[in-house]
Amino acid sequence: MRILRTALLVGGLTGMLAACGSSTNPFITNSDPADNGTDGTGTNANGIPEAVAGNLERVSYSPGAGTITVEGIDLDDAPFEAVYNRNSALDVPGYQAYTIQDDPLDRHVTAYAAQSGNSGSARGVLVVTGGQFNRYFGGVYYERDGNYSPATGQVSYAGSYVGVTNVGHLGGDLLPVPAGTDPTLLPYQAAEVRGSVFLNANFDDNAVNGGIYALSMPDANMTLPSLALIATDIASDGSFSGEIEYTGVVGTSIGTYSGLFSGPNSESVVGGVRLTEFDGSDSPRWDNEEQYGLFVLDQCGTASGTAPECSSVNP
Repeated sequence: MRILRTALLVGGLTGMLAACGSSTNPFITNSDPADNGTDGTGTNANGIPEAVAGNLERVSYSPGAGTITVEGIDLDDAPFEAVYNRNSALDVPGYQAYTIQDDPLDRHVTAYAAQSGNSGSARGVLVVTGGQFNRYFGGVYYERDGNYSPATGQVSYAGSYVGVTNVGHLGGDLLPVPAGTDPTLLPYQAAEVRGSVFLNANFDDNAVNGGIYALSMPDANMTLPSLALIATDIASDGSFSGEIEYTGVVGTSIGTYSGLFSGPNSESVVGGVRLTEFDGSDSPRWDNEEQYGLFVLDQCGTASGTAPECSSVNP
């Protein structure tokens, strides 16, 4: 399955984004179904909504291994299954970074991965290529060990969030290109987003909702508006999928979130995010910006559920 996403390539000074104010993106999403492979509805073979999974089919991840094996991202390396190497210089709080770039004129790919605390029953990986030749590829993969075991009543989950965007920059992790290389050939490094996540889930009502907040984009030196994860049902297998809005902007969906509860008494939750915009509706900086995101959280009141927000909820 190949999904071609719009690439928003914002180049300029090394390590910085050189766009100011709103920009008109000259690149368009390929609308040919034969190329896109899906309209983003339904779920893939792993039960992850296609909008969230994107191009990513499967990832083999172990926190101590130093590499991850990725299936499904086009043009990241010669084989369909590619090995990414640990890159601690790009770590964000709560998530390990992995990268790959085969040569200076190949796409640079950034991945973030995490495993839940407590019994370590949930894992998630986010993979996004930097833009090149008008397109980028990306997606989220998550999984759990064992069967679904629901908690009782209302519980909360809190922790950190990481996102990767189709906003490109000439970042410091790119392989150097020879002097005089035509700029139309340059690959870009995808800019990341950092933030926090809080979820409330009620296992008597089988419903979950929450928010993603304190969002920043360090490569652009800017803060981003917070996001509301709209209330949605928890299915009998512990999975869920819902819509995303800007906090305080009711009725306008800007994306999808989904995930799985895992572990004894649903001690952890893992999930992915797909945004079709993220820089605000009032004075947007970019047009056609997109973002994939990942959260791996532990239930407040458990041994690993120690995020600051957990002090404000009943265990």
